[in-house]
Amino acid sequence: MPILRHHSLQKTSLQLHPLARALQTTGSSLLLATALASPSVFAQTSQPQASGQEAATGTQLKTVVVEAKADEGSADAGYRTETVSGLGAWEGRSLQDTPYSVNVFSEELIENLQATTPDQVYRVNPTTQLIRAQHENNQPRIMIRGFSVQRSYRDGVPDDQYNHSATMEDTARIEILNGLSGFLYGANNVGGVTNYVTKRSTDERLNQITLSSLGGESWYTHGDFGGKFDADGKYGYRVNLVEQGGDGAIKNQEVEKTFYSLAFDGNLTENFWMQIHAMDYTYDVNGSQTYWYFGNGVKRPSADSIDNEISWGQPWTNRWYDYNRYGTNLKWQISERVSLRGAYIDNRGTRGSESTSNTIQSNGTYSQQISGVYTPGLNTLLSEQEDKGGALYLDVVFETGSVAHKLTTGYQTNESDQYRMGGASAAPVNLTNLPMSSPSYIPRPTNIAPVNRGELKLSSHNEYSTLMVGDDITFNEQWSALLGAAQTTVKQGTTYDESALTPSVSVLFKPVETLTTYISFIEALEPGGIASDEFNGVPVVNKGEVFEPLISEQFEVGAKTKLGAVALDAALFRIEKGLQYYDVTNPTAPRFVQDGLQVHQGIELTAIGNLTENLNLIGGFTLLDPTVEEQKQTPALEGKAPADVAEKIVKARLEYSPSSIPNLSFSAAANYNGSSYGDLMNTDKVPDYTLFDIGARYQLAVGETLVTLRADLSNLTNEHYWNGFNGTRIGDPRTLMVSATAEF
Repeated sequence: MPILRHHSLQKTSLQLHPLARALQTTGSSLLLATALASPSVFAQTSQPQASGQEAATGTQLKTVVVEAKADEGSADAGYRTETVSGLGAWEGRSLQDTPYSVNVFSEELIENLQATTPDQVYRVNPTTQLIRAQHENNQPRIMIRGFSVQRSYRDGVPDDQYNHSATMEDTARIEILNGLSGFLYGANNVGGVTNYVTKRSTDERLNQITLSSLGGESWYTHGDFGGKFDADGKYGYRVNLVEQGGDGAIKNQEVEKTFYSLAFDGNLTENFWMQIHAMDYTYDVNGSQTYWYFGNGVKRPSADSIDNEISWGQPWTNRWYDYNRYGTNLKWQISERVSLRGAYIDNRGTRGSESTSNTIQSNGTYSQQISGVYTPGLNTLLSEQEDKGGALYLDVVFETGSVAHKLTTGYQTNESDQYRMGGASAAPVNLTNLPMSSPSYIPRPTNIAPVNRGELKLSSHNEYSTLMVGDDITFNEQWSALLGAAQTTVKQGTTYDESALTPSVSVLFKPVETLTTYISFIEALEPGGIASDEFNGVPVVNKGEVFEPLISEQFEVGAKTKLGAVALDAALFRIEKGLQYYDVTNPTAPRFVQDGLQVHQGIELTAIGNLTENLNLIGGFTLLDPTVEEQKQTPALEGKAPADVAEKIVKARLEYSPSSIPNLSFSAAANYNGSSYGDLMNTDKVPDYTLFDIGARYQLAVGETLVTLRADLSNLTNEHYWNGFNGTRIGDPRTLMVSATAEF
């Protein structure tokens, strides 16, 4: 009979048998459960010795307490983790003793959220504002500390530049760093970094199959297989296979997905571990949701006036993506004091897009523009991209008197190329006077005039490299510091080649073992923006213009502690960043500019862990004060809040497991997203909204197979709300996800 993972083992008093002594050493909950289920194992010490027989039978062992510790990140542990895989140059510190705001989401939590996309994780993380769901453009986008975060990382190395290959099925954990990370990850997003850690082989054989309904008629199958090749457990594998299809909770929108991943890892020598991994991924969205804009004099209507359960685009429009990724990770303990670690990623993708945008008119109708429609049968390829990145770090441990050091030197590099068709684009299809009562659909046009699209040509080439050195210093049990400096270089094609030296300084103080306080300062170099072809559906007058790099800086004061089995983290921060935006003084001729300063200051509080033996919590809040300062080109912007930034985010997810019904859990979550602005002048207010989710999970044994049943209902009240860039999207409707996972 399989042992159900959900059931927590209780503290038990028993006399210490040699097997129990081994259990105490290893902390293996599985072995302990087996031992506790077999009282005869302890029979030789459980009976009192008869008078006069003690010398012949041996001394009676003392009664001790053996306590099984829940696995890190498990539901039994309240999904709380003690470690982080690594933060760029730094590795080896516990999460509590890391002087940055970091949230870690474990593999078991990902499974229990039924997170087939990153969206479900972002929904429960109290420091992220989800502004683009994955199904919109296969490009999940978030705001952290009020800044847009696009690019994701895998195993500490940049993945693809537009985040089109953010895959969950091969991910063991997601680590989200809030704020600047120049010394840690080089030139990147100012708001923060999302790092996906690749799954490794399992110590025990894993055969797991999940069948799901993701809402509506959408179906999803996922096979996850792992284990070791040899009896010594040195070499192993991990395989993930996925198929998805069918209309989801939004009618006339279908997501088709195929995903394969394969990873091999092993200890090539006693001190050298290596992993090689690869994936192939296709993602198609048919009938994707549209962007909403507003004609002259039209104020944003209530989201309640627009049906959120049906696609307002054309059902035949298609966005398709085809990506593959190859990578390797290594760790080499060269000697007791010297170690080497590194990672490499090669990501390549192609994509095509047909999209729609709707504009609400003053007469109560809407118009629609359909872009990317070509002659039937013509290749709809839009672009190709190639991303390569790597990182290598050398760690040396030594002492100077009573002060301990871990000196790290490293090099990071990343290169991104994008290719676009060099010829003409298809003329858009325009529809007018469409009623707002329901979507208007037309057949796919067959009379599209052919255009010469030309050949793929290199449209952008970016190179980022960082050489860093850092020292992790421990003065005593209370005081420590992290000091580092990075020389970062940014190359944008032939436009510029700029470098900057950026520091990172953190000082930590632990007044008691369970409390860590810190103060940090960090600078970061980021690439300048590139003017896009269009803004709000209107051609940009300086499209393609590349702007100079920017240096941003962040001050942060934080505290991390544990109250019982709950980890509490708090951070006060201030970020100063150069402002880049589209000047729409002339709405018919938007211009991308780099001018002024964006200052975001705020506070974050997060909590994760077990409130009681039967109740766990993931929650917290973010309060922001974002302001535009030092504006020269458009002085009227000074004092305004940047567009899209929610000033308040409050989230809480509770999971309850009643003692009377083992292996059953209930969950409830609330997600409050404060109001923001859809324009720079703060005249278009995007209302706040609150989403409620509920769920349940039950495990049972069917023969030798462990079966987990899950059901989650998101947006319980079917709240209608605006989100997305400039508030141009209608949020997702009420969605029921159910799944059954068999593990054998």
